[in-house]
Amino acid sequence: MGADTTALAKVAHVAHVDVTQADQIEALRKEIGSAFDVIFLVAGIYGPLHNSVIEATDEEFSQIMLTNCFGPIRLAHRLLDRLTAKGTLAVMSSHRGSITLNTDPGLKLDLYRASKVALNMLARTIHADHPELTVLSIHPGWAATAMGTLDGTVEAEISVEESVTGMASVLATHAGTVRASILIGRASRCPGNSRKNFLPLTLAYTGSICPCKA
Repeated sequence: MGADTTALAKVAHVAHVDVTQADQIEALRKEIGSAFDVIFLVAGIYGPLHNSVIEATDEEFSQIMLTNCFGPIRLAHRLLDRLTAKGTLAVMSSHRGSITLNTDPGLKLDLYRASKVALNMLARTIHADHPELTVLSIHPGWAATAMGTLDGTVEAEISVEESVTGMASVLATHAGTVRASILIGRASRCPGNSRKNFLPLTLAYTGSICPCKA
């Protein structure tokens, strides 16, 4: 909700929904029709700048969990019947949702990380309940979006174009593989995750697979 879709509207039908508002879901379902090969849910906020579990208010924690996890997963469940047989559901995750990779002190990403861990878990649950579907949690890379740069106050690692191109490549490679994966975006496997159908894997924009023990 709120993204500039002017250019996209020239080549595709654009429908809007605020994932935090349950009463908008049915209208979206009616507008988009059915029979999608891939549904990719992209929703996320950074949360309060402090991002600290110690400083966070109940409202701050509730908002980031609703936006980053509960909202998109709730919507995902309502759209499962709009996927084709052996279709692919993807959600926008983050390598910050990896428990194994959470070894750097002082990053102060408590709330954001918690929301992405929860997202990955619930996405993996969808695959457990619907093993005929492919379910992907995709890390877009640290891209130069408004959120990624904290509105221009920090420098990101990659451009938006590189991130989007990488994620499109990941989707093309892994769609329809009937697995649950957490992916990053290009194509090299991170150490620590060789079991394709048991541990969730996080795919990065490069296509690498992050270890994600949750």
